[in-house]
Amino acid sequence: MSTILDNESTGSPLIGRLTLASYLSHLAASWRLIVTTTVLALVLGVGYALVATPVYQADAMIQVEDSEATAKAKETLGELASFFNKSGTTAAEMELIRSDLVIEQAVQQLHLDISARPKYFPIIGAALARHAPRGELAKPRFGLQNFAWGGEQISVSKLDLPPQLASEGVVLTAGADGAYTLSTKSGTVILHGRVGQLASVPFYDGRVAILVDQLVAHASTKFDVAKLSELKTVEELKRSLTIAEKAKQSGMIGVSLTGEHSVRTADILNAIAQQYVRQNVDRKSAEAEHTLAFLEQQLPQLRTELDKAEQKYNQFRNENGTIDQSEESRLLLEQISQTQSKILDLQQQRADLIQRFAPGHTVIESLDAQIATLEQKQAELNLRVQKLPDTEQTALRLLRDVRVDTQLYTDLLNSAQQLRVLKAGQVGDVRVVNHAAVPETPIRPNLAIILLGAAIAGSMVGVVAASSKKILMGGIEDSVEIERALGIPVFAVVPRSTARKRLQQAKGGQNGQHVLPDTASYDVAVEGIRTLRTAFQFGTLEANSNVIAVTGTGTKVGKSFVSINFATVLALGGKRVILIDGDMRRGDIHQCMNIQSVPGLSDVIAGSDLDRAIVRNVLPGLDVLPQGTIPSNPSELLMNERFKSLMERLSASYDAVIIDSPPALAVTDAALIGKSAGAMLLVVRHGKDQLYGISEAVRRLRHSGIDVKGVVFTDVPRGVLGYGSYFPDYKSSAAAAK
Repeated sequence: MSTILDNESTGSPLIGRLTLASYLSHLAASWRLIVTTTVLALVLGVGYALVATPVYQADAMIQVEDSEATAKAKETLGELASFFNKSGTTAAEMELIRSDLVIEQAVQQLHLDISARPKYFPIIGAALARHAPRGELAKPRFGLQNFAWGGEQISVSKLDLPPQLASEGVVLTAGADGAYTLSTKSGTVILHGRVGQLASVPFYDGRVAILVDQLVAHASTKFDVAKLSELKTVEELKRSLTIAEKAKQSGMIGVSLTGEHSVRTADILNAIAQQYVRQNVDRKSAEAEHTLAFLEQQLPQLRTELDKAEQKYNQFRNENGTIDQSEESRLLLEQISQTQSKILDLQQQRADLIQRFAPGHTVIESLDAQIATLEQKQAELNLRVQKLPDTEQTALRLLRDVRVDTQLYTDLLNSAQQLRVLKAGQVGDVRVVNHAAVPETPIRPNLAIILLGAAIAGSMVGVVAASSKKILMGGIEDSVEIERALGIPVFAVVPRSTARKRLQQAKGGQNGQHVLPDTASYDVAVEGIRTLRTAFQFGTLEANSNVIAVTGTGTKVGKSFVSINFATVLALGGKRVILIDGDMRRGDIHQCMNIQSVPGLSDVIAGSDLDRAIVRNVLPGLDVLPQGTIPSNPSELLMNERFKSLMERLSASYDAVIIDSPPALAVTDAALIGKSAGAMLLVVRHGKDQLYGISEAVRRLRHSGIDVKGVVFTDVPRGVLGYGSYFPDYKSSAAAAK
């Protein structure tokens, strides 16, 4: 709806509904545009799916669990094994998989920092190569042997390039029998080599070295070879890697990798999983090895202290003989030995942990508290020993040192031996449950999703284009707009029909076959013309005479259609009518009525006989005066007094004279014809004529002294929505059967 109608209809719910309905009706009428954009989008989508590089996804699964070696260590090492059971959280393990440590090792293992790709024909070459038969080399197309066309393979395990070449890469050209040539992008030959042999030559300030392990290609086929930055390769690999826990707190980690090559993608993911498991085992072994090294440093010292304690005790017994210890002394000795052994064990654990934790850590503080408690207990036992006799005290003290050192040395010796076993059997606490299999089908491009997206996008583009056309170029779509904006009544609304469409498109044919009232009298468009006849017969048209001129703002608005069918319905209603083709420039009434164009109006004005120019009874009661010979000065002919006299003569001879005039905005002929007419009708086409054009046509006619009596609103589309929904078919069963 235009702004004029909206402003004048503010607050009316009906107008709001009509605006939305009109918009939806316009979209329905623009179905061809929407379908065209949708089909075009689908074609582009299919083309993209055929040309786009496929992306494959490989999946693997890793489980984080307590290893069998760690479980055995718990049985054999007791509390000491807890320091090797450091299974990280699943989140931490997921970050380890993504770490540079793991990814870099996979990059180095598979030489991912070396790029070697066949050179394909631009745009379509890669797609053609993908659809070539597998397992064999495709024949060169179009005589272009330098490009790869399918089946080519290359593997490079070593590539060293000086800085001058590293940024742009080099070109490898396949030769015969495994030979190849390496050259710069500009074509300068660097070296000649063979598959399986390291080729190396000095180049500029550096050296070029390459080892090609595999080369399958026709002679002259080119490959782009480049040395990539290891850092960038690692970062790109990380971006293609997806890591997620399968279920919360399940310990099952899913790892996915996307890539352009199915086999290579699976190999890369398996290499990452293997490197992760390997570094996990190495980490566990390194912890055991670190603790074992600490114990092996302590064992010689403890052995020396044990030997000294035994020597002192033996020497004391030799000097004092055998001493009979009381029951209290034996109990004190056992308690002191056990307490001292526990203190030394805790101190050993603290010395190991202090290398990994800060002094204020909760684990260190807990050990310090236990050691302090045992030392306090040891001090109490020492006080009790001091109450014993001197000889018994000395013997007890020496024997205590021997037993404590023996117990500690034995425990450390057992721990060291168990750690050696643990290190040798360490398998880590992670394992690969499912290795990556070679994916058979790509995940992208997905033809179904592409077509769905293309259909949605194409239809949206069509809707936007239709809406933009309506906003920027849309014409009047409601007769109320014309009446309120111009103050001119709309005498008739002529809906669109299939019969009218055939009439406008057809040229030539048998007599009268293109006149709706004669060929399709039941058509809804004819009913609109009959409304105009009613206005004429009952004086609503307010014509000064029976001469009625019909014009429009421009071409293809339906003025000739209205003129022909208005004259026809008047004639079928019993009137004696003459239809005049007043468009002496481009008139085509003679074609629609299947009559000769000459002699005609221009010839009569020039002096020819009127009776000879009029075609009688084209239809019952309807005569036609065609355009005549196309003159060089039609405007001057219309200004001739003979034209005015002709109109007066015809007005007296017929009940109605209908003149099909040229467009009012195109030429001045309409204004000249209107001077001799009793009424001027302006034809406005639905959705085509804009308000400013209609206003300009009315203004020009008024400036010429011609008052437009009314408007005929044509080509109104019918449907369930919009303005045209008020013009349904209403015809008899007999008419429907035709």
